[in-house]
Amino acid sequence: MLPALRAPTRVWYFLTHVVGLTLILICLAWWAKDSGLDLQIARMLFDPVRDDFPLHGSRWLELLGHRVVLALPIGVGLAAAGVAAASYRIPAWRPWRGAALAVAATCLTGQLLINQLKHHTTLPRPYDLDTLGGYTPYPLHWWTWGRARAGGALPSGHAGAGYAMLSLYFAGWALGRPAWRWGGLAVGVAAGLGFSVVRILQGAHFLSQTLWSAALMWLLAAVFFYPVIAGRTAAGPARVPPLS
Repeated sequence: MLPALRAPTRVWYFLTHVVGLTLILICLAWWAKDSGLDLQIARMLFDPVRDDFPLHGSRWLELLGHRVVLALPIGVGLAAAGVAAASYRIPAWRPWRGAALAVAATCLTGQLLINQLKHHTTLPRPYDLDTLGGYTPYPLHWWTWGRARAGGALPSGHAGAGYAMLSLYFAGWALGRPAWRWGGLAVGVAAGLGFSVVRILQGAHFLSQTLWSAALMWLLAAVFFYPVIAGRTAAGPARVPPLS
């Protein structure tokens, strides 16, 4: 592992964080779909007696795991944008500017991009499939230009909201704070997995759809943080003092 306060080379960062880990997540998402694991999990959670997923109509899961969740990346993104804007007036905050801008860009761009991609992918939600209490057959094609034929579920917006917190891993790295870096990774993984599990239990998403969200959010964070982390000199970022 690289020393905590030393910046990686541009090539190393690009190959490992921008390309390597993104490809691993993409392969996991592809495997989950093509291996049949998606449908296996959905069938285990489906109740044929009710002809529905038992937790589909849960009010608490609908409130906490569906509606409130989407406010998380928007709130974090706007707060980070506020820090970046304030740094132009508060000199002590200037060292935070690059990381704050990258966090804001990751969170806000991620939600916008996920929302648009849903209109061009065909894989539906599990509870929409005709074999799982729904009305539509399993699609033969992955991509569509017609919004009327879109499944509206790939990638998962809720999983993406959680995985947007992976930007905190990169922020801790950029600011030269190893504890924040690894803590941010734990928060991002836990939030992404937690929100993914809720929506999978509700029959609202397949596993692969949540993994695609993880791949997308990791890629965005790695790209937006590239100039902040890998674009620095070999000496790396200095330890940034707390906001005050």
